[in-house]
Amino acid sequence: MHPIEWVHINRGGAMRGSVGVGRLLMVGMLVWAAAGCSSVVEGAAEPASGQEGLFDPCKDIPDSVLEEVGLDPATEEVDIEGIEQPGWKICSWTESWYYVVLFSNRFTIDEVEENPDYIGFQEISLDGRPGVRYHRVSDDEIGKCYVALEAKQGSIWIVVEKKGSAEMQGATCDLATSYATALEGYVPR
Repeated sequence: MHPIEWVHINRGGAMRGSVGVGRLLMVGMLVWAAAGCSSVVEGAAEPASGQEGLFDPCKDIPDSVLEEVGLDPATEEVDIEGIEQPGWKICSWTESWYYVVLFSNRFTIDEVEENPDYIGFQEISLDGRPGVRYHRVSDDEIGKCYVALEAKQGSIWIVVEKKGSAEMQGATCDLATSYATALEGYVPR
């Protein structure tokens, strides 16, 4: 594995049920812990480490823009099932047979290209902004395609991922490029 810890979302996979059980256990532990507590912690919650100054696609892209590019703001999911990931700001939307996910991070395009987990790199340019399109080594059918756009903070990834066992009704790379083109003006350079 590459020395950089990468986030990999596997939606609708076999672990989904385990996540539900884990949530139930977590809630039970929180209730148990709260029963013995009577103090109040004051102050604001702090973001996960490494998120300071990152573009936040869920907060920074207006609903009107999402609707304009064909995404339904009502399907928005923040982070990975609501859990912040250190070094990442993540936002996703659900479509009929796929998810659209924006990852905001500090990794440069060069670092993305050096990661051995990814292949099929194709240089792209959107409105003069350098970027790259690619997919995972293990993804023969290319059910998940990435477009990474260069940004001052590092990069912004626009990803289209086929839902679990849904039948692909188009090429994920074409969709990812289309969404990247439509959203390019709304993500920082």
